[in-house]
Amino acid sequence: MKAWFRRLQITANRHSNHRIPHHKILARIPLTAISVQYRMLQSQATFVKSERRYFPVEEWGIEDLEGYKPEGFHPVSIGDFMTGGKYKILNKLGAGGSSSVWLAREQRTGSQLGDLVTLKIMSAWYTCKPRKELAEVYILDKLHTLLQSSTLPGQENIQTVKDHFLEAGPNGSHICLVSQFAGPSVLSMHQCSEIVSRVGWLRGDLARKVAKQVAFAVERLHSANVLHGDLTSSNIVFQMSDKVSTWSDADVYQVFGEPHMEDVHVLDGSPHGPHAPLQVVYPIDTFNFFSTSAVREDILLIDFGSSFFGDDMPADYGPCTPLHYMSPEGYFDSRISFPSDVWALACVIFEIRAGCPLFEPFLAGRNSILQEMVEALGKFPEPWWSSWDYRKRLFEEETGEPKPDEVQKAEGVLCTATKRSLREIVQQIGEPYDASVEIENTVTPLEDGEIDLLVDLLSKMLKHRPEDRITMTEVVQHPWFDYN
Repeated sequence: MKAWFRRLQITANRHSNHRIPHHKILARIPLTAISVQYRMLQSQATFVKSERRYFPVEEWGIEDLEGYKPEGFHPVSIGDFMTGGKYKILNKLGAGGSSSVWLAREQRTGSQLGDLVTLKIMSAWYTCKPRKELAEVYILDKLHTLLQSSTLPGQENIQTVKDHFLEAGPNGSHICLVSQFAGPSVLSMHQCSEIVSRVGWLRGDLARKVAKQVAFAVERLHSANVLHGDLTSSNIVFQMSDKVSTWSDADVYQVFGEPHMEDVHVLDGSPHGPHAPLQVVYPIDTFNFFSTSAVREDILLIDFGSSFFGDDMPADYGPCTPLHYMSPEGYFDSRISFPSDVWALACVIFEIRAGCPLFEPFLAGRNSILQEMVEALGKFPEPWWSSWDYRKRLFEEETGEPKPDEVQKAEGVLCTATKRSLREIVQQIGEPYDASVEIENTVTPLEDGEIDLLVDLLSKMLKHRPEDRITMTEVVQHPWFDYN
């Protein structure tokens, strides 16, 4: 919890010209953990109480149990074998809105040890799509063909699918994607309080190295005419070292611990039925990854479920990027393009360097994110500005400057808008926080030279109009990545 106060202090200081004591922060700025809890409750709110079947498990990394139904999640238990015994489930890595992700072992004959792999099992509804719309299969197959003869930087940081197959179950047929075993995401590392309290965020040189790898990976995608469409810190994972290839199943459990499970309960006491597992499995604790030397200082860009070729955007496509990574055109026009990836990457770069989001996901509210954008980057161009009705409560119509606090409060605004430049935000990276939080400040404030370079890079990537942003070719050439 102390680590969360540290993140709150950074966020709170963006919204104030003076230091806010940590005991007052919760009244001003929402905790990222609250945002996580809110998103879980929000996803579950789609089910009317009378329609709920299972008692909810409201924990990070646990899928919504109501997704276990026909055309939904595939019920998985530790020790299950997939596709005729080829892969054995060892533990859980995570879950999303339409898939669960597992650590599995490829089974081989004789005494030869099979590879540890990441096994992603899609919901059954995903399988019903035409192959061309199955982005994670179609796009990655095409990418493999396009990039296999190239040695340019970036492609070694793009996830590849080693195998894919259909698995039949009580909820339908599920596409399963097999890729190399990878470690935790950048997001999960920043959210791990044990890591934050012991080592702080990524050190400066490693943050720039990771950001550079991500940038080159995105540049390689764009050069292959592929738009990622969902660039977030949760879709950037750390690679594992070659030593894991020697791990037995016993070694896996010694390093990561035995799987943590909780019984699944039916609310009305009726028979459990075949659609859900008897127990839900918690993901491997992020700290357990970093308690071993098996995590490399190299990343993989993953999750191509929202990707498409730049000249072949699906007719019914709509942005699915989380709000605090979404570009203005995604918000206002519900359309994205290559510059939208550039915007999202700028948000990711800041998060990698700072350890917290550029635009704090204020209970995932659209108006609060747009408010933060205007505070830092100025008013939106027309017709976007006039189409955002909530602006009238916060900003002067002509200048886009924040209205006086008392005027905003009279309009019912709880978190009033304040002027804060991108430079001021970057300068707060590594600043000491309130000493009463009682955590060692292991983050070094940025040097003036790095501040200048990072502000220059981000300002060029965060232009409101997509046509005004620099391209990925220009991004990867920026000197910030090679600072010092």
